[in-house]
Amino acid sequence: MFDPTSVGALTVLDEKGEPIELYRPDPKLHQDDYHASECPNLLALGPRGTGKSTQLRFDAILRCLMFDNFRALILRRTMPELRESHLNYIEREMTLLGGHFLKTTFTAVFPNGSTISFRHCETEADVFDFLSAQYGFIGFDELSTFSLYQFQLISAAARAPKHAGYKAVIRAGSNPLGEGAEWMYAWFIDHTVDLAEFPNYDPNDYQMIFSRLEDNDHLDTKSYIANLQNLPEHVRKAWLLGERVDEGAYFSDFAKMKVFGQPGAPDYKVIHWHMTPSVPKWRDEEGVERSILQYSWFNIYRAIDWGYDPDPAVCLWIAMLPNRRAVVFKERSWKRTLAKDVALDIKAESVGMRVTSSFCDPVMNMKEGQDYSIGEIFEMNGVPVTPMKNDRILYGYAVHEYLNTMIDDRPQLSIVDGKRGDPYGCPDLLKTFPMLRRDKLDPRKLADGNDHWVVALAYFCMGMAVPSRQSSTSSIPRWMQPKRPRRLHA
Repeated sequence: MFDPTSVGALTVLDEKGEPIELYRPDPKLHQDDYHASECPNLLALGPRGTGKSTQLRFDAILRCLMFDNFRALILRRTMPELRESHLNYIEREMTLLGGHFLKTTFTAVFPNGSTISFRHCETEADVFDFLSAQYGFIGFDELSTFSLYQFQLISAAARAPKHAGYKAVIRAGSNPLGEGAEWMYAWFIDHTVDLAEFPNYDPNDYQMIFSRLEDNDHLDTKSYIANLQNLPEHVRKAWLLGERVDEGAYFSDFAKMKVFGQPGAPDYKVIHWHMTPSVPKWRDEEGVERSILQYSWFNIYRAIDWGYDPDPAVCLWIAMLPNRRAVVFKERSWKRTLAKDVALDIKAESVGMRVTSSFCDPVMNMKEGQDYSIGEIFEMNGVPVTPMKNDRILYGYAVHEYLNTMIDDRPQLSIVDGKRGDPYGCPDLLKTFPMLRRDKLDPRKLADGNDHWVVALAYFCMGMAVPSRQSSTSSIPRWMQPKRPRRLHA
């Protein structure tokens, strides 16, 4: 069993015979957790500057030192990337470890017979170079630059001989940018793989560990950030915060987290922006602070985008705070589900809430030859709806308004984080927000795509929601209260 804790810091003698630490796992960057994990497929995700390439290479080195005749493979998409990230360092590291590096085959050879092959896989056809091999460790550096096809076929070479004393593993590091970002998120982070297409996929076999830039004490973060200021916004977000924001994103103003100030400065901080980790609290007029969902007088709005198949039906629950800030705290979705059953589910999920309005997709009021429209079916089952306008330009304007309006030094819109299946939280809304793109023919429009959660949110943003107002009960008996003057009607 691989146990990096038995290694600790990897100390060697340098060229002068002096002891030096060649590598020490950094707990702040979760490198110790990365090395200790027994997950078959593990991804280290984070912005640039968090030591992912070094961590990946030394994970392979540690395994080669612990097991005789161990075979490891480290991949980058292109040869120039391979040189910059690994080949510039491995020759000296092997000399210090008592081994040697073969420049002709790009292979690191250890005294105990273990090897690390450094290769690149630039085209889809290059995967066939690895199919006949067998490795106990396969490391994909910058996984988001590989296609799913390349990842699957090369990963099939991860095999361990019987009685080897170890299990073959796949290890990866990546930042959020790259042509393979979508499948990488689906497999390692969101666990939204289509089981009809990949029936053997087990989400427990694919995990992610995230590291932040400010956790790297060895990096001059101030200079690093300064060097990124002239890059496109989506690149800055990916390389500074580890956020997934595609180039041409419609909602480039959407940010889960936001950086203020420069690293090392007194005002430097990274705070939640359009995302909040949990349902927020509210301090009432009596000074009592509770979760906003514990108050019966809060206005709760629902927003519904209708779909059956292949598009899902989506419902969001939004609390409107007294200061006009909106908190999206819950989401649910349905596929191939009848309107009556969706309505009954929404009603059941809303028990105990003071639901003020349910803004909806305007197609729900179209009958199209049926006796009842979807909206009428909803109303007959306890969910009356208010149709909004279908306009992909207005969708964007309405949501942008909520994203950029500031109230009490925070954006008007906040979305509760959470995992799929949690009672509260909006993982699909948070996931799809940065994925949506501009219409190529009309950049004012939101392009078609996996937009159902954001479109539902747009219905709410277009709906002129009224802020909550705390109800108060007077201590003076009603019969002692002064009468209000009668209003005369013309």
